[in-house]
Amino acid sequence: MESLEKTNWSLVFLLLLAGLFAAAQFGKLTLTLGVLQQHYPDGGVFVPLLVSTIGFVGIALGAVAGSVVAALGLSRVLVLGLLTGGALSLLQTSLPSLPVFALLRVAEGVSHLAIVVATPTSMASIANDADRPFVMGIWAAFFGISMAVLAVILPSLLAFGGLPLVLAFHGAGMIVMGVWLWRVLPRSDRSALPRVRVIEDHRVIYSHPRLLIPGASFVCYTMIYIALLGVLPLARDLPQWSIAAFPIISIFGTVLGGWVAKFVAPDQVVAAGFVATIFATGLSFVLSDAIWPLFVLFLMMAFIPAGSFAAIPHFNYSQADRARATGGLAQLGNVGTSFGTPLFALAQLWGGFGLMCVLAALCCLLGLAMTRALAGRIK
Repeated sequence: MESLEKTNWSLVFLLLLAGLFAAAQFGKLTLTLGVLQQHYPDGGVFVPLLVSTIGFVGIALGAVAGSVVAALGLSRVLVLGLLTGGALSLLQTSLPSLPVFALLRVAEGVSHLAIVVATPTSMASIANDADRPFVMGIWAAFFGISMAVLAVILPSLLAFGGLPLVLAFHGAGMIVMGVWLWRVLPRSDRSALPRVRVIEDHRVIYSHPRLLIPGASFVCYTMIYIALLGVLPLARDLPQWSIAAFPIISIFGTVLGGWVAKFVAPDQVVAAGFVATIFATGLSFVLSDAIWPLFVLFLMMAFIPAGSFAAIPHFNYSQADRARATGGLAQLGNVGTSFGTPLFALAQLWGGFGLMCVLAALCCLLGLAMTRALAGRIK
């Protein structure tokens, strides 16, 4: 691709804002799960599944999403995803029956996937070569930033208007973002009608190291990160302020990792992140009476997503390949978020914090091995 002379920073941060609303498609229910369970008292296990539905859609359609985005055009898919997601969130304000809510969440999962594939690909296209790794590091922090912002504003929204106000606020914000980006995004041409070829799309991504390497490292990160946020309070009886601090530390580490990727190859940033995380995991176990090693753990872990997202434009030069690589990363990332928490919960149940540390180290070793092997095949 032709290199830009100057990065469009205002558009970078506008796209990041769109990403915060996409992450809130998870967070608006994750952080209000208790309220949701009160409204659906007979829902049982199906109520938490409303949160996970978006992840399941990502697992099913992630690889396909890349080729669809490439065919339809980045700006078109991004704006449509925001407008559709906003409309679905507004429909949810009526708090319909559980089956209807579940169907709305499935549709919302499709809109979420469209946004998280099109947005980083768009951000990479408006950054110059020197800034692109840092821009990808900024994007990699979108989930943590969104969770931190939601943790601050949701209590007030719930107190003022309950869950319907939360859903309405989110839906209206997504629609505003969609209209705003439609006015300012460069128009992308539609190259062809999208051809959904499920088997072929998976074969292309998983047989080309350049397309696979970002997702191969990211899945091991999401396996650990989301699980630790959920299970650590059970394993360590931590104070609430420390749990709230972990995502903030991750944001700082991710942006720092993106800056480091300006000078070091992204796969090396990922590898260093895995190695540092293994050492931080051991430190957390040895000094299990102290909290500060956990802060080190979340800081070191954050280098992995920074390098993973920076690897997308580093190893893939066309928008089509970047969209495919992002689709693969989205698919594998959702595999990690969906299965990591149950695995770590079982580890905590069977072996306590020590077994959790062993499992985290094994995930890091797997991620390190896959990253080095794929990088070797590229080079």
